Amino acid sequence: MANHAKLSLDYYWKEVFTLKNTDPVANTKIYLATSFFNEEQRARIPQALAQLEANPTVGVVHQPFDFQYKDARVDSDPAGVFGSLEWQIATYNNDLNAVGTSDVCVALYDMDQIDEGICMEIGMFVALHKPIVLLPFTKKDKSAYEANLMLARGVTTWLEPNDFSPLKDFNFNHPMAQPFPPFKVF
Repeated sequence: MANHAKLSLDYYWKEVFTLKNTDPVANTKIYLATSFFNEEQRARIPQALAQLEANPTVGVVHQPFDFQYKDARVDSDPAGVFGSLEWQIATYNNDLNAVGTSDVCVALYDMDQIDEGICMEIGMFVALHKPIVLLPFTKKDKSAYEANLMLARGVTTWLEPNDFSPLKDFNFNHPMAQPFPPFKVF
């Protein structure tokens, strides 16, 4: 009987685990959360998009600023609605819907200019039990920063500050946790 159990276990390890599909599939929808308040923050978007679009596990990247209600933006407002209650409600609901239909949040998080909007988006992903990959941006040495414990413990994977390159190779089909921020947590 013991020999039969060993054969079954050997079969299981050799056959079942070798059948596991770990090949990358471009079917993950990414929600790219980012601030858009200054040139430095806006310049991060194409850098992140270039890495994500080269990633073989990414199918779609939703960048909320590409889907603005009535094309209203800070620098262009053809319908004259930017900042109005109508625009606020539509923007909130459009972002909420995009969070709901996305698989993973990639947050470009500015440690020098905290954005409550990104914090809200991260909170929605936490509430929906969806992974969050956070790429922090810093101007000083990382030892000069602290992360709030609610953010620190809600993020699934912390990347090293200012480094876009992991976004190209990160396996978004099977996002593995790296829950330890590169900063002191308070």
